[in-house]
Amino acid sequence: MAGGFLDVYTYLFHGEVFASMQSGNVILLGISVAQGKFHLIIRYLVPISIFMVGIFATDFLKHKFPRRQFLIWQNAAVLIELVGVFFVGLWAHHASNLVINSALSFFAAIQYATYRRLAGLPYATTMTTGNLRSIADYCYACFFTKDPTATFKIKYTSVIVAGFFGGAILSTLMAPLLKGRAIWCVSLLLAAVLVISLKNQERPVV
Repeated sequence: MAGGFLDVYTYLFHGEVFASMQSGNVILLGISVAQGKFHLIIRYLVPISIFMVGIFATDFLKHKFPRRQFLIWQNAAVLIELVGVFFVGLWAHHASNLVINSALSFFAAIQYATYRRLAGLPYATTMTTGNLRSIADYCYACFFTKDPTATFKIKYTSVIVAGFFGGAILSTLMAPLLKGRAIWCVSLLLAAVLVISLKNQERPVV
């Protein structure tokens, strides 16, 4: 839901740039170059670059917060994104679209790099093309190769796609009402994720 929310929020209300779906930004960058709209290049190039910085920062967290510590790196990543998104909402009325989009691209990168598997299955939180491909693969396995685990895989991956879809709807409905503060809905979602994660986290052996 957070992934779908972020992309709709930045695309509809901050200059038609995607926060997390960098493939879309690369396409829009290519269109701008092909059409000679060179003044638009920075609109897409900066968020793309900042997204890569976010991946780098997440790799750093993996070493800074190893699993044996009380706060594992995944929870540290969620906490950083939660707080960061909150401050983006706080300054949404004052900062430029470029700053907002770049900041959210950074936090979306952290989310994308942190959560890659659900119940042992690979998935993406910030885009859904790969998830749809996985569902099609699992459906084939269910009907033609009779894989006993296929139904389980279809169910879990479909929930991810539905969540992404629901986040897009929620963002479209909430942004006109709450304006820039609508992004705080993402902070609330992440707060719920953090609470659940901390509750189920394996405690370090003392």
